[in-house]
Amino acid sequence: MISQILSGMRDVDGVHGSFVVNKAGALAGKDLPPMFDDAVLNEVGRRVVRLHEGLCADGDDFDHCVMRFADHKLYLRSITHGFLCVLSTNGVNTPALKMALTLTSRRVDPLIAEAAAGLASGTPSTAPRTSEVPPPPSGAPSRRQATYRGHRV
Repeated sequence: MISQILSGMRDVDGVHGSFVVNKAGALAGKDLPPMFDDAVLNEVGRRVVRLHEGLCADGDDFDHCVMRFADHKLYLRSITHGFLCVLSTNGVNTPALKMALTLTSRRVDPLIAEAAAGLASGTPSTAPRTSEVPPPPSGAPSRRQATYRGHRV
């Protein structure tokens, strides 16, 4: 079901495919060419979780991130129960992609929650839990904004 929803992302010109990982970094679904096997995407999922934890270390919340490579971009969108990741060309129509990310994340997020609930009720999960950053104490100075090349991340 998740793969069918993700296939709609390819309707945006320039999108090669997408995948979803849960908050523990495990692959929940994918719609990518066969050269991206599950083992590679599980490793990418763990790295996405570490990136999320790093960007949230100072107390800010992580909404989305774009990683630019020579010929491609990797869009990461944080959703309630995981992360939606989209691989595209550099020339992708960004407004159309953002709209597709929003619509797809709304449809995929409940399915990740159902899958996680099914695993929790069946057998105990041995996946590592992501650590949550506690809020700063009241009266603390304002949080420093994470920036990259002068832009808030």
